[in-house]
Amino acid sequence: MVDAREFSRAVWSGDLDAVDAMIAAGADVNAADDPRDPPIHLAIEQEWLPIVRRLIDAGALINRDLRDGWTPLVHAIDIESDGAWQAHYETGLESTDLTELLLAAGAIPTDRAFEIARNYENRKALALLTKHSNTQPPGA
Repeated sequence: MVDAREFSRAVWSGDLDAVDAMIAAGADVNAADDPRDPPIHLAIEQEWLPIVRRLIDAGALINRDLRDGWTPLVHAIDIESDGAWQAHYETGLESTDLTELLLAAGAIPTDRAFEIARNYENRKALALLTKHSNTQPPGA
């Protein structure tokens, strides 16, 4: 049995080899190491795209709402948008790699995801959300 704390540390530090080994050994990819969030959120926070991909492939819950609509997709849009904002990038230069990965894996565009993308004026994320949404974006 893989210890959730040990697994969370490997995810947080970006140790892909350790993450792979622990997944192979049966790590619960959805277990949160109290008081931390589940591993997918830890990987998103650090923008470890290969680890997010491994977690998704291993069954991470990509539509799990932790609190107030905070899903992995919302977290990804927030982290990518905020990173661009802090780096003083012009609108349109945001990375959307995490957002694209999650949407391709079946993440559901929620009202909160649209809200975060709008708040940051992240047109790339808004376009992706609209493309993967079955309806018009909220507030359109």
